[in-house]
Parts: sequence; structure tokens; C-alpha cells
Amino acid sequence: MSDVNRIKAEAIKKIFSVFGQFITLPLAGKVTELRPVLELIRKDRVPASPDHIGRMLPDLLVIMMNPGSSRPLDRHYRSQTVAKARDIDPLGQLTPTRPDNTQYQIMRILLARDLGHARVLNLSDLRETKSPVFIQRFQSLEGHHPEGSAHSLFSPLRTEERRIRMGGDASIPLLVGWGRHPGLLPLARQCLATLVTNRIVGLEIPGYPGLYAHPSPMMQKAKEAWVNAVLQRLPHAVASRTADPLETIHSK
Repeated sequence: MSDVNRIKAEAIKKIFSVFGQFITLPLAGKVTELRPVLELIRKDRVPASPDHIGRMLPDLLVIMMNPGSSRPLDRHYRSQTVAKARDIDPLGQLTPTRPDNTQYQIMRILLARDLGHARVLNLSDLRETKSPVFIQRFQSLEGHHPEGSAHSLFSPLRTEERRIRMGGDASIPLLVGWGRHPGLLPLARQCLATLVTNRIVGLEIPGYPGLYAHPSPMMQKAKEAWVNAVLQRLPHAVASRTADPLETIHSK
């Protein structure tokens, strides 16, 4: 476990590709930027058409808070505009996406368990970098507008889309880590009500049922502690599908 914590982002980027789906949806009379899904996948598992990744069953499903600073690598990329939440295509266009420190934490988990593909979902798809502002935004949407909850994949308004994104394989672990802010509890409870609890892997915050430690806390030691604790809870892969990625990194 200590080896995986020492792997730098530059080395991880040589092994994994990152693709996201970006959507523009009118909510409460305003243009709202969403990122419904992020796919973290080994480069040797990317299909000829990356858009087909959405049809693949991932090795790991991850649920976090919101997309944060996630953005397409291509600055000129234009998000698909949809009129209603039900028009979001769960198998729609994916584009290469800039990963952040949080996603590198998930990729370290994949490396340690010799897994090749994680699908990252969120309590909310609102693209907002500042957590307090994000919480204010979703509370305003849900408090004042009939379809305001459509920012979340776990809203009843997006049930069919969620079913497709999460797949039908009950053996896929669910790694959850959306943080400790009490303002997230309504979204967290809504999400947890849709999940099979015995599939959940995460570090629940003592005294705050429904809140799970974020993968990328500020301090490096805390980051490493999160990885180590998750690996203690996450089952080993049944069989290795590729050469040992840690061995590949350290041999270079």
C-alpha cells in the first residue's frame, strides 16, 4: 500500500486516460453546466471509439460530491445542450478531460487492486469549484424550482439514466467519498436510498451517518491514510487482467 501512495501524477497519466461527458441544461431559467460522468480507464482498455466506454461495465463505481474543477482538455469543446433532464444520453459523447488530485487518488486505488476502469458519478453534476457556493446553488435550485433536483443523477427525475450508468452487475463495488459538510446530507441520503448498502466501500465520518471522507483531503498524510484505509476495505480483484501496473511503473 505504501508503494501506491508514492506514485506521482505524471506516472499515473501514462497509464490512465480520463474522459468526461459535459452537458448544458436549462435549470431555473439559467444555463447550467453539468458533468454527468467521468470515466477513468487504462489506456490499453480504451476502445477504438471512446464514446463506447459508457457501454462497458466498470470494475469500480465511485460516487463523490460534484465535478469541481473538471473540464475538457480541448478549450474549444462545446457541451451538448439538452432541453430536459430526461434528454441526457447516458451513452452520449465523451471527451478527454483534465483530471484533478481527487481522481488521481481513485487511480491509485485502481492500480493497487489491478483494476482497469472506474466510473465516477456525483451527488450533484453542478460544475462549481467552491464547495460553499456549490451547496448554496443546489439548495436554491431544490428549494425554489419544481425540477431543481435534476442537477443530481440520484434525483427521481433521472432514474432511467442512473440505471444505465450504474449497470446491472451487483458485484461491482461502490466507493463513496463526498466529504463531511453537513449541507450535503440531503443529497447523500437521496443517493444512499438508491444503493445496495452491502456494496458500499467508504470511510463514514464518526457521528455523521451518511457522510463519507473525501478521497483527497488537504494534508498529504491524510491522503495516504485514505488510500490505505480504502484498500483495507476493498476486495482484491478476482484475477489480474494485465501485467502488474505497479511493477511496470517502478521498472521504468
